[in-house]
Amino acid sequence: MTPPRALVVALTAVASRFSPAARKEKLRLLDELAECSITQPDQLLSFHETLCFLRAYPDDPAVLTRVDRALAGFAARVERLTPVARAELHDSGIAGTTLDYPFGLPMTRWLASRFPQDVEVAWRKFEGAERIDEALSFLVARAEDDALSEGGLGWRKWLNVAKGGRRLTDLRLLLELVEQAALPEEARDWLFESLELPIQWRLRGATSRTLARLPWPRPFFHRDGVKRGDFSFVREVERPLSSIRRAPRGLAESLIESARASLATRLRELHAFSHPNPDDVLVAEPGRGLRIALIGLSPKFRLPLEGYYAFYVLKNGVPVSYGGGWELFGTLELGLNIFESFRQGESAFIFSQVLRAYRQTLGMRTVVVDPYQLGRDNLEALKSGAFYFYHRLGFRPRDRAILRLSEGERGKIARNPSYRSPLSVLRRLAEAEMYLTLPGGSREPEKRLRASQVSALVTRRIAREFGGDRRAAVRGAVARVARALGVPRWRTWPEDERRAFEGLSLVAALILDLERWPRADRRDLVRILRAKGGVSELPYVRLLHAHRRLRLTLRALMEAGA
Repeated sequence: MTPPRALVVALTAVASRFSPAARKEKLRLLDELAECSITQPDQLLSFHETLCFLRAYPDDPAVLTRVDRALAGFAARVERLTPVARAELHDSGIAGTTLDYPFGLPMTRWLASRFPQDVEVAWRKFEGAERIDEALSFLVARAEDDALSEGGLGWRKWLNVAKGGRRLTDLRLLLELVEQAALPEEARDWLFESLELPIQWRLRGATSRTLARLPWPRPFFHRDGVKRGDFSFVREVERPLSSIRRAPRGLAESLIESARASLATRLRELHAFSHPNPDDVLVAEPGRGLRIALIGLSPKFRLPLEGYYAFYVLKNGVPVSYGGGWELFGTLELGLNIFESFRQGESAFIFSQVLRAYRQTLGMRTVVVDPYQLGRDNLEALKSGAFYFYHRLGFRPRDRAILRLSEGERGKIARNPSYRSPLSVLRRLAEAEMYLTLPGGSREPEKRLRASQVSALVTRRIAREFGGDRRAAVRGAVARVARALGVPRWRTWPEDERRAFEGLSLVAALILDLERWPRADRRDLVRILRAKGGVSELPYVRLLHAHRRLRLTLRALMEAGA
């Protein structure tokens, strides 16, 4: 019999090839591996990742059936490993294993409510005794404080006593204390996160990466291979979608749950998945088994100025990608991550469909990729050659020195196809943003208005005119903007709209001649301020995009350094 390592290596090598011969070889290898015991954790992990890829990119029903059967039995394979071998799969996200990660409060709250028997604090890895002592002093009754001191019970014994005989985990008790604290929600989030508690999660069945999928009744089979570089990226982004619809509440909630789990099993979090708005989830199905969800933020957690939608991509029901897009006045900054198991598939095509959904929904004219995505302070992106991935799709650096360096490197590759840019060069290439200009976009996107620059103007004004008194600055801005825009009854608006008005008033108050704006422009600005706190953030993005006077005024203020 062929050794397991050779079978796994052969399956990994053939997985991303699609031809009658490759399909036949996949079936043979899958059948042999089904009868084969794999005792080495590295081999089992490699087999798992290849199965996940084939689940998203099956050749035909026969391959899909064998892959589903192999994944369904994966927890049993893990169970048969020795304890030492199983421990090597810790943090892998595979069924039957465990992971631990210092999740923030929203994700920990969700994990504890959804998987109460499988989530607990990994105290053996906790190194923050002083931090938890200090935190508990904020959370307990004042009369209990001495019990936490060195001469008292100490925090470990105190936790057991505080349960009062209730069948609670330590994690559930800590969450209870945090939830009951007389603190603003943001302060509770910060306090919990500052503890850096390693949250251990025991993965069973569908909660793992192994069986992570949503129902997809019409699988797309890749009989003709995968779609890689044989298409026009910009033309694909511009191509209208047949539909992009608001997800019904049930579908929206299942997509959010799936997105949270897919990141948690990879030891990651995303602000939008921690604070999602199930009433603001848009879904597109552009073909080839793809489903793309754009997930908006809960109104109280929205960004101060930009409009924000995260995205989550499934292929044949399997999570394959996630990220987020920040739009301001027609420029979309985008962060993209294709999960590692699926990078040999249709990464460029998936990216084009994500941008296609954003283009049709938000109408951006320019797309910007942040240096982090290219590899700055991001070794994973650096080693994957992210700069060249985006360059092949039409993105270009605007920094002239980096542009010259990239052209020199491309010349070396053209002369010697085996040449690879060293990490030192890739680090240099990742020092500046890359841009893709779509039809209607500016040819000089480096002059775009950035939210960070507007925030700096607000800070300068608070320091200059209010001596750093931020409460006074907010009161003054709200009063002046309400008068200028003719909305004396703004306090009768819904709570989220009031909060948005107060926040954006600091920006609107930068405009010295606001009172003299034409009535139509002031009326449209009121609509923008209210829309920021609306049920969906989509109207805000579109209204902001259309307000030419506001964009030109803020740009002029930025250039003047007001």
